[in-house]
Amino acid sequence: MSSAIPFIESKVRKNEWCAYLKELAPLFALDGDQTLEALRAGNVERFDSGMTKIHALFDTTGSPIYDSRVGAALAMLYEMFRGELGRDGIQYDALGVPSGPARGPQIRNPAGLGLTASPQFYTPQVRREEWARWQVKTGWIIGAVLERTSLFANEPTGEAANHLAARCHVFEAALFMIGYDLRSLGDDERIPTPPDANGPLPSFDRSGNWVPVGHPFGSVLSVYRAYRETSPADPGIDAFGLWLQANPRSDVHVSIANNFANYQYPLGEREFNLPDRTPEQVQSIGDGKESGLLVANNCELEFIAGDEREQVCLVCAGLTGYCYAADPTAEARTDRLIRTGFAGTRNSANTLLSVGRGVGTHFGLLDRDFQSTDLFRRFFGDGFDDFRNRLGVDR
Repeated sequence: MSSAIPFIESKVRKNEWCAYLKELAPLFALDGDQTLEALRAGNVERFDSGMTKIHALFDTTGSPIYDSRVGAALAMLYEMFRGELGRDGIQYDALGVPSGPARGPQIRNPAGLGLTASPQFYTPQVRREEWARWQVKTGWIIGAVLERTSLFANEPTGEAANHLAARCHVFEAALFMIGYDLRSLGDDERIPTPPDANGPLPSFDRSGNWVPVGHPFGSVLSVYRAYRETSPADPGIDAFGLWLQANPRSDVHVSIANNFANYQYPLGEREFNLPDRTPEQVQSIGDGKESGLLVANNCELEFIAGDEREQVCLVCAGLTGYCYAADPTAEARTDRLIRTGFAGTRNSANTLLSVGRGVGTHFGLLDRDFQSTDLFRRFFGDGFDDFRNRLGVDR
């Protein structure tokens, strides 16, 4: 949810937030006559796990939250359905139900259990408008099932506009619980035996887990800040890239322009989402230290872990600080990251540590020797427990 805050604040500053919600509301309603194509790139400006919650809460007809858990459960149940009928000679095509990676070792892709892989959020396979369409499609599916069954028939209406809407949200909640880890369905004879819950994760889940795209964190923030100081009409990342190419003012500019596909990483909406920030916020984040960290973390004094893989730069800073505290050598640090599944190879572990050092020192979380500071210990509190436990270190 926190990753959507800069977008929402940007809309509020422009007095566009209410109009934006009202424009899209009829397109998420489950009792309307709209087509899926009405949700398109031109009107769905952002869609993620935060925005799906907002659109679902704003709707009164039972439109479900569609995050990685709900998507994973829906994809898995359909694959089980396909497998069961397939043994009787009845073939159904894959639906391409999308899901997304969890922040921990959970499995949220049926491919992890030997079934057809789900398209993944935040990839070209699942554009933001397609994700929004799946929220509507899932609502239609849930509604059709409930109209034909007595599932959750005794559910009280509560604040819902109608009984069917209340039942839809209970169904959605069930999917949410199932989708936390698809290994919860592992004792069903219709799916392959799942991996040992205490054993290694499937290779597709381990690949790239918490390894960011390598980039010089401080330099990228500094140059983007310089771009925003020109008061551009478009503060977006693509426009920033074009500005860099047209204004090669220094070797740093040229380096970032030449590696732009990678170096834009911390600017994106799943990291610090700088295009949606005010110039003053960009300046503060660019200055770093504790005040900049507070702005970057949306005024939260402590790290708050989401349910999915996001805030990778901050996670890398936390992992780096704990690795430096626990292990005296570079080899031991990379071994720890590989052994605990945060990285797959020494190169990827070194990339994680490099970005972690850059982010950590920028915000004053790490000192010059990359040891944790008092701010580090305050910031990475309870919200970092799962990462600490998995890394095998103490607070």
